[in-house]
Amino acid sequence: MPGECFPTRYRSTSHGFSAASGKVGAIIAQVVFGPLRTRGAPPGSTASPWLNHVMQIFALFMFCGIFTTLLIPETKRRTLEELAGEVPGTANYDPVSAGHGVHHKYSGEGSAVGSGDVDASAKV
Repeated sequence: MPGECFPTRYRSTSHGFSAASGKVGAIIAQVVFGPLRTRGAPPGSTASPWLNHVMQIFALFMFCGIFTTLLIPETKRRTLEELAGEVPGTANYDPVSAGHGVHHKYSGEGSAVGSGDVDASAKV
């Protein structure tokens, strides 16, 4: 999902933040909820009086995850190039962000790819 829902320019950075936050959440779960499970139990016993509450907290986080997932836009089986606007003929095609029709800095000639214009010097 992270690879599809973030804009192309920020995709790798956002995917890294997404993966890192999942790992931080796993660490917090081990550090916080491990000791909480046995809180209030007599020393040396294997009782887990808070286990039900820990499971309720986890269920709350999973329930929030369900609704958060529903906020992510559906890609409707489109490719990443189509979502980024890099494919000519699609609804959100942007020649500038796709690199088509951009003026070349050193050659002094504009690119005719995707713009529909043909350079007169290109005709043979």
